[in-house]
Parts: sequence; C-alpha cells; structure tokens
Amino acid sequence: MNMNKINYLLSTCLISLSFCLIGCSSDKGYDEDYQTPSSQPNMGAPEITAVYDGTDTQFTTPINSGLLGQTIIIVGKNLNNLKSLKFNTVEADLSKTYTASTKAYVSIPTAFALEHQNQIEYTTDQGTATYPFVVKFPELTVSHLDNEFAASGDVVKVMGENFDYYGFDEEGTGSTVSINGQSVKVEYVSAEGIGVKVPAGIKDNSTVTVNWTDVAGEQKSVSLPLRPTKGLLFTELTKEMLTRTDRTVSIEDDSQVTSCNSKLGTKHLHISGTLKSWSWLELAVSKILPNLGISNVDDYNFVFEVLTAVDNSLLGSGYEFAWNSDWDHSYKWNPGNGNGLNTSGKWQTIRFPLSEIAPNGISSSDSELTLSFGFQPSENYKADFRLGNFRIQKK
Repeated sequence: MNMNKINYLLSTCLISLSFCLIGCSSDKGYDEDYQTPSSQPNMGAPEITAVYDGTDTQFTTPINSGLLGQTIIIVGKNLNNLKSLKFNTVEADLSKTYTASTKAYVSIPTAFALEHQNQIEYTTDQGTATYPFVVKFPELTVSHLDNEFAASGDVVKVMGENFDYYGFDEEGTGSTVSINGQSVKVEYVSAEGIGVKVPAGIKDNSTVTVNWTDVAGEQKSVSLPLRPTKGLLFTELTKEMLTRTDRTVSIEDDSQVTSCNSKLGTKHLHISGTLKSWSWLELAVSKILPNLGISNVDDYNFVFEVLTAVDNSLLGSGYEFAWNSDWDHSYKWNPGNGNGLNTSGKWQTIRFPLSEIAPNGISSSDSELTLSFGFQPSENYKADFRLGNFRIQKK
C-alpha cells in the first residue's frame, strides 16, 4: 500500500472519530434541563438543619451563636429565592447573601437588636423557617491613646473596639470618660475609638479613665496614661549621647515643630534629607541605665512618639530598633502594617512588645543602655520624620 493511501485512510479515521466525539458530546454530555444550585426552584418551605462559620466549608463544627458582621453558612434545603432574612428582629442585607438550594452564605447584620428572640428567621417564596441562634453582644475593649502626649485643647482618640455599641455619646448609659477625675465630653464615637478634648491646664503623668457597663451588667473601668514622663529612657537628648549618626539626624525641641499643638516636653530626633535606595542609616543613643524595676519583659511595651511631615509618609518597611546594638534580635518596624504611615504633622504614639526588642531581658541598673535605630529604604527616599520620648511602659 502506497504512502498516499495510508495518509488518506488515517485522515478519514480521524475525521470520523471527531464527528463521533462531537455527536456523543451533544447527545450525552449536555443536559438542556440542568439548573445551577443557585437557580433551582424551591420544592417546599425552607428548612434549616445547621449553621457553620463561613470558613468551615467542610461543615465540621456546627455553631449556635455568632458575632455582628460574621459570615456564616446556613445549611438545609429549599433555601433559594430568599425574600427576607432576620437575626432577632434585624434585617440582613440580601445583597450580601448567596444561596445554593441546600446552603446559604450570609453575613450577620452589624446592627444589634433591641429585642432578643435568639433566632434566625429565613423567608423564601415558599414560606418561613426559624432556627435557634444567638447573636452575641460585642465586648468593649479599651487599648491605648492615639497620642499619649496630647496637649490642652487637643482631641485625643481612645483606641479599642466596639465603642459604638456602648452609648458614649448618650446620657444615662453609664458610659463616661474622665481625665484626672474631671468628666469630659465625648466629641465623636466610632467602632474603633472615641474622641475626647484634653482640658485646660493638663499636666504630665495624667490619667484618662473610661467607664462602662459590660454585657453581664458589671461596671468596668480602664485607665490610660496621658503625658507619661516617669518612664522616659532619655529625659534629655544631647549630641554627646549619639554614638552613631550622620548629617541626616539632628536633635530638636518642641519649638521647631510648628505643625501641631502637642508638645513632647523633651528634645527629639529629627531625621531629614534624601537617602538613596538600600543605603543604611544607623544611629544610637546611649546613657547609664537607671533601675527600671523590670523582671519580666513580657509584661511591658516599648513606646515612643513619631511625627511625619504633612506631605511625607513613612515607608512601609525598612525600620529597625535594637537594644544594646543587638541587631540579631532587632525589631523590624513596618509602619501602617506595611502600608506606610503619615501622621499629617501630628505626634502619634507607637508601641510594640518589649520582648520583641529585648528578648534576653533588660540589663541591670548602672549599666550602659544603647538604643539603636536603623533605616534602610527600598527606594530613593526623602526623609522628614521625628522620633521621641522613648520609654518602657507596663502593658
């Protein structure tokens, strides 16, 4: 058999096989009546058999309670064509739900119900199902001030979580704020904090106290330091204390900061000038260490203030702090959680665990302390930021 005939027969077989495959696919592989789970009609009233956290896609651990804003998965049948979804008496946003006949992905509303029925009410075109479910009232947490060195007339923000559920801007709720025992008005309320104006005549080592009634009906109180000078590591900075530096670092005082009302009350470091990408800036401040009374570094934070020029943000990485020049255990600071930070010309308080910078503990008193700061920008960078009031503070 010649080669042309062989090629002809192979081509004919391949063409025939192709038609066969196409025909089989058309006859067997496609169901014109197929409906996606999300479009299947309900065959009766909805039924709910279990609820799971939104991350539990294998349905391993059923839950009977959740938090405001939490995503959950409702499992059952006839869950399509959702018309209404309520947690207690609060309507959920149906635009944030997805149903697939036997399951529904939904978000618990962020508004809290005044009437507690402790149930889910799920309504479709075929009826309504209820299911026992508790939406927990969010606990208030109070953590710190955004600027611990705010001055009289400044509005300082008390940071934390869930302030907006505790009526700090309403009378008769028992939620109040005072500074040195003097009640102060709450200027604004958000989920992550409340703003209060610092009264006239504020002094160093003052206290901001937050009072509220918790979920169990118990009175709670948290006190936060305002203008804490007792724990400062360097009450006065001098050029003689700088053991490693260059022309980009200077020591300045409050009079040279014109962008804000707040005053540190001590001299601070001003880092300014153009740095080339991957260049290394290092400075160290040394002094004889007093007795700090610290036995366990895990109980303390390392705290300081930072101020950036209005039009000049910190980069998201490249900053390091080292205790006694121990760069092997340095703390790598990523401002703004790696997104950079602009304090808009105002002082802002930064804190991180002392154990991150001094994992081997604090030297004994009367020994020399060296606090080192290093900066290596990943790009050409025009620096203009200030650091000051380095201190150790009890958590």
